[in-house]
Amino acid sequence: MAPVNSSMLNVWITQVADPRPGTRFAVKDLIATAGVRTTAGSLILKDWVPTRSAPVVRALEAAGMVMVGKTNTHEFAFGTTNDNPHYGPTRNPWNPALTTGGSSGGSAAAVAAGMVPIALGTDTAGSVRIPAALCGCVGFKPGWGVVSTRGVVPLAPSLDTVGFLADSVANAALAYSLGRRPPTPDPRITIGIIESHAFDRVEDEIVASIEAALRLLESRGARIRRIATNPFADCVAIGVPLVRWEALAYHRKWFPARRDEYGPDVAKSLEAAMELKKADYLAAQAARRRLARATVRLLDDVDLLAGPTVPVTAFPNRLAYEPVAPGGELPRFALTRLTYPFSLSRLPAITLPCGLSSRNLPIGLQLAAKAGREALLLSAAAAYEAARGPWPSPPGF
Repeated sequence: MAPVNSSMLNVWITQVADPRPGTRFAVKDLIATAGVRTTAGSLILKDWVPTRSAPVVRALEAAGMVMVGKTNTHEFAFGTTNDNPHYGPTRNPWNPALTTGGSSGGSAAAVAAGMVPIALGTDTAGSVRIPAALCGCVGFKPGWGVVSTRGVVPLAPSLDTVGFLADSVANAALAYSLGRRPPTPDPRITIGIIESHAFDRVEDEIVASIEAALRLLESRGARIRRIATNPFADCVAIGVPLVRWEALAYHRKWFPARRDEYGPDVAKSLEAAMELKKADYLAAQAARRRLARATVRLLDDVDLLAGPTVPVTAFPNRLAYEPVAPGGELPRFALTRLTYPFSLSRLPAITLPCGLSSRNLPIGLQLAAKAGREALLLSAAAAYEAARGPWPSPPGF
């Protein structure tokens, strides 16, 4: 197989080697910032002013970057719409009437609107990749444990991952490298796609954009392999009890005693968590480990897995719990169906824009790799980005 064009692979490597002092970045309001309120999008922590920033914030600042503000998040990162009942919904730059997705929706919107080239987020079930896809920017989730989560208000610690939203793969790689410098990438790639998972209950325009992206990658030397095996069918059923159980463990110091201070959707999720038994959580963790092993086996035969990041384009938040997604699915849950597998398997994944729908809304391509192969993942994403060409700004920005 011919290698991907090496000049494309050097796009992000050059940027990583030369951090730019003065680069502006924003921080999801789940991540501690010294002297600046960190509310986690909640009333519970509305007055918390940390005395020390999270290590990931300190790393960017030590390189000369400048934090310019905090970004809105779904309350306690426990949701996918960023429709925050306390601080208001985040508006999608492509259409302010539509959702940004969440829970790092504020960071995605800030990057997509051109306010900052880089923003920090967190990803537990897709919370970096979902809003990046819906807002039309890059969203990179490293492997679990690769970047420190100290100073991050937890959702589900066994899955929580600090991630990076950016206006280019190069800037995502730059920010990531400050926390952990990646190894030299291998440019030869085989990309697998699990069609029964990637294209099940997915909008037709998204399927068409992903297929076009794969053809473009193939034209640049990548080999595309269609995979019949699908270990991801039960990923939402595995992830929901796992996240709820761990979230409740953190919130018991406040919930249910201070229930009235929580938004309705988060309170409802925590109440559902109270119905779970420890056996449910242990079964979910066992299923997670089986899924992770199956995913690694798939990646023994291919370098990357590809597919859509989310099965729908952006929608009004009021429809989040209406059965309007393909197949009658609720958009609130549809958003995590394609991102959950790489959270549950704790593997690095990235989304980047690959097209616009007929309604002029972004469509995201998701790529994932084995643990420790962040460099290969970023390089392949940079190669696609270079081949795709410049990405337009949202109308009005």
